[in-house]
Amino acid sequence: MIDSKETNFLTKNYKFNCRCCDGKNLKRFISLGYQPLANNLLDNINEIEEVYPLEVNWCQDCFNCQLSYTVEAEKLFSHYLYLSSTGSSFVSHFREAAKLYIKELNLNKSSQIIDIGSNDGIALKPFKDFGFLNILGIESAKNLAHIANKSGIKTINGFLNKELIKNITEKADLLLASNVFAHVDDIKSMAECFFTLLKKDGVIILEVQYLLNTLLDFTFDNIYHEHVNYWSVLSITSFFRRFNATVFKVEKINTHGGSVRVYVARNNNIKVDKSVNIFIKEEKKFGLNNFKIYKNFSKRINEIRKNVRKNINTIKSNNKTIVGYGSPAKATTALNFFNISKEIDFIIEDNPLKQGKFLPGVKIPIRDKSYVKNQPDYLLVLAWNFYDEIKKNNKNLFKNIINIKDLE
Repeated sequence: MIDSKETNFLTKNYKFNCRCCDGKNLKRFISLGYQPLANNLLDNINEIEEVYPLEVNWCQDCFNCQLSYTVEAEKLFSHYLYLSSTGSSFVSHFREAAKLYIKELNLNKSSQIIDIGSNDGIALKPFKDFGFLNILGIESAKNLAHIANKSGIKTINGFLNKELIKNITEKADLLLASNVFAHVDDIKSMAECFFTLLKKDGVIILEVQYLLNTLLDFTFDNIYHEHVNYWSVLSITSFFRRFNATVFKVEKINTHGGSVRVYVARNNNIKVDKSVNIFIKEEKKFGLNNFKIYKNFSKRINEIRKNVRKNINTIKSNNKTIVGYGSPAKATTALNFFNISKEIDFIIEDNPLKQGKFLPGVKIPIRDKSYVKNQPDYLLVLAWNFYDEIKKNNKNLFKNIINIKDLE
């Protein structure tokens, strides 16, 4: 892995201007070292993975946080192992979201719904179940687009760009982009495609991990190469203002350890909900427009690293066995940053696409639950955002179930 540093160190992949406002006033506040691509699991333990700088800069002009180094999208998303529908909580989340959108936006069964980064069709399936006739997914991963189409969710396979969408003639009443707006290097091109696909009075609804929650909860493991931008309401309103578009409503949601749902429109007459100013006021009060808060974040995660290593070593010093649960991208970031590998025997994973593979960097094997023959002393939940669900579903199988967050 070390040998690949120089070969992957491509100066052209570094960003010296802000992706959102083109400003040059970027300040580095965190570096997690050279890391493998978090979701690119290994087929065998001897496979040599590529590694890239994982660093975050803060823009002093628009307050957006963003990676300093960009990995080509084809390497990240052409074949994807994350299945949104694996977790029952996500299935429920998108079903309730569909009900909400239908009610709030007065959608009917003829309304056109387009989902960008649609994965296996999880956000569109509820609309299909409710009898909506015009639904369309756009998904970059060929394997996931195939799964969605097979289940009856019409899905175009490809990366969102002007060429891909030129034959989509039916404009969207509602355009969804859940956990994808943070994933794009050329965010301006993505926004242009959004508005090309949208009806004049249509609405865009984004779901993004919330920067304020990341800083408050020190969830640095949500930082990985797929997540190019780390959004606040301050930065996202500033960004869309450049397209003469308005963020008119914001809601907190509990996905991915704390996210926001952002409503955007180009309708000049749209009423802006008071929630937008409430969020911005809270962000300024917390200090998202002040570099000091970011320096404190960096200091704290280095303390977390020391604490986790100390607590893991204490468990292992007593000859206890540890098995992990869940192999999300955050597990790759965290375990590589903590330099924890052989301390964990293997990782249990419910997603069949990940079973039989290895977590990159640390080379921990990923297994089916049936692989557990002797009950380990500790089940360490790495997918901490699903801790309650995992604990509930496995309390009869494992005695000591602990959250990796509790080791901090």
